[in-house]
Amino acid sequence: MAVFTNLLKFGVALAALCSVVVAQSGCGIPVDFPGQTRTFSISSSGGTRRFLVHLPSNYNPSTRTPVIVAYHGSGASATGFEPYVRFSQPAVNPNMIAVYPAGINGNWQGPTYATPGVNDMVFTTDMVNYLRANFCVDESRIYAAGFSNGGGFVNTLACSRQHGGQFAAFGGVSSALYTDVSGNTNCTPARSPLPLIQLHGYDDGTIRYEGGQGRGGPLPGILEWLSRWATRNSCGQPTILNEGNGVANYTWDCAGRNDAMQHYRLYPLGHNWPGPTGLVDISAEMVRFFSRHRRP
Repeated sequence: MAVFTNLLKFGVALAALCSVVVAQSGCGIPVDFPGQTRTFSISSSGGTRRFLVHLPSNYNPSTRTPVIVAYHGSGASATGFEPYVRFSQPAVNPNMIAVYPAGINGNWQGPTYATPGVNDMVFTTDMVNYLRANFCVDESRIYAAGFSNGGGFVNTLACSRQHGGQFAAFGGVSSALYTDVSGNTNCTPARSPLPLIQLHGYDDGTIRYEGGQGRGGPLPGILEWLSRWATRNSCGQPTILNEGNGVANYTWDCAGRNDAMQHYRLYPLGHNWPGPTGLVDISAEMVRFFSRHRRP
């Protein structure tokens, strides 16, 4: 009888836990802005934190939807970054929710110029939890992308066992990799392989391709940094395709997964996010890359 009573109590507790999990899902919550962008805010590290949410026009509150979180560069804004990267444009990203967080004083943690005491990884997790609770999010298909300081912060997330594991893949352009200069001291990924796509201009005078001293501290060379990620991801040797017009495309197969890492080296290209008229439309390439990867 005591065993039966304990099992009954366990069943009630389990049912209560399941109801909490269901209550935390945003599936079924109606929204009135598919095809539009709205501003949201939460309280997190750094105080009141703001972010933009763009819902695809085909968003259905009963259908789990992938998410791209896009981090702007230093000194920029979420509002200005949205048209720059075009993840809100149906021609580039027809099916994923696009989220544009705002950094404190226009920066993300990592470099010396970032605002002291602000933990943007904690903010990211708080923001993703808000998205989960208010929108119908596909938990296996949440992605992070960033430019410059934002791209470096995306790598900081990828290197975080605690905060990076919620993402399925990562993307960066002209990434300022201040927190991953050498070795693995600051990098303990949640799993391996961790899909990664990165583009860098060979003529980037701000975040140099060969590495060196940046405005926020020392920086690794891009190929050396990619080589360390290839080791972390148990990759083979890259396949290098010189596409002409100054475009070199590196791809790695990692731990049995095809195209788990990808890198574009562009010449000539400075410190920019190339768009549809450039050598590579990296926004469209990222969406395609992300679409091939799910979090296990």
